[in-house]
Amino acid sequence: MKRNLNFACNIGTMFGPSESLMERLQNVKSAGFESIEMAFPYTWSLEQWKEALLENPLSVQLINTPLGEKGEFGFAATPNHRETFLDGVRMGIKYCKALKCPRLHIMAGPGKTDREEVFIENLLAASELLQAEGIIGLIETISCGVIPGYFLDDFPKAIKIVEQVDKKNIQFQFDIFHLSCLGHSTTEILELYRSYSQIIGYIQVAQPPNRTEVSGAGDVDYEVIFRELADSGCTKVIGLEFKWTSGKSDFSSLCSFLDKF
Repeated sequence: MKRNLNFACNIGTMFGPSESLMERLQNVKSAGFESIEMAFPYTWSLEQWKEALLENPLSVQLINTPLGEKGEFGFAATPNHRETFLDGVRMGIKYCKALKCPRLHIMAGPGKTDREEVFIENLLAASELLQAEGIIGLIETISCGVIPGYFLDDFPKAIKIVEQVDKKNIQFQFDIFHLSCLGHSTTEILELYRSYSQIIGYIQVAQPPNRTEVSGAGDVDYEVIFRELADSGCTKVIGLEFKWTSGKSDFSSLCSFLDKF
């Protein structure tokens, strides 16, 4: 069945560490999906990716810049780390080009509120590198309960920064899980989406509070959200960044739910 909405499976959160890249892509392909996302694809070499995608043709929609050697969650808002930041962007671009991925999530890393100037300067530098390759850069609000101390932990701050950077290839990654964790209701999330749709370049979803599948019960009414997105003709990619409640894949139930949209 052809869905109106374009969903991408996150092959990092949906599978365990014991499952190989090939196994993950095979499972996603067998379930009828056409797109994937992977926060940190660097676990596998480009040769491994090429082999797995050749056997399981899937569209890679989104990857992140590298975490950092100590798991810093990026360096975009870190003073005196410009070259480290740009090296991460270059690595992301290398993988985006090889995987034909059109989007790169630029991770801000930890930081205080007075680091906006550093963040904006780094985003402008990244914008130039990305523009040369036709890649969209994304920034995302991440709730402090998920990554304590993350710089971009507030929705208005993120929107303000995108507007200040004012580059067409720097957009907002609209993560509904994090927005819910920050206290926004389903109704408020839809209002935010309508207000800022023009600068939203990607959507991610999971069911709070435990980042479980969207077809299950939780704090967000995804039936309402997906119905509005489908009815409005939304063409943005929606990343399924969740973990299975049971710990085991249940693509049958998930697809039954998503097929309604």
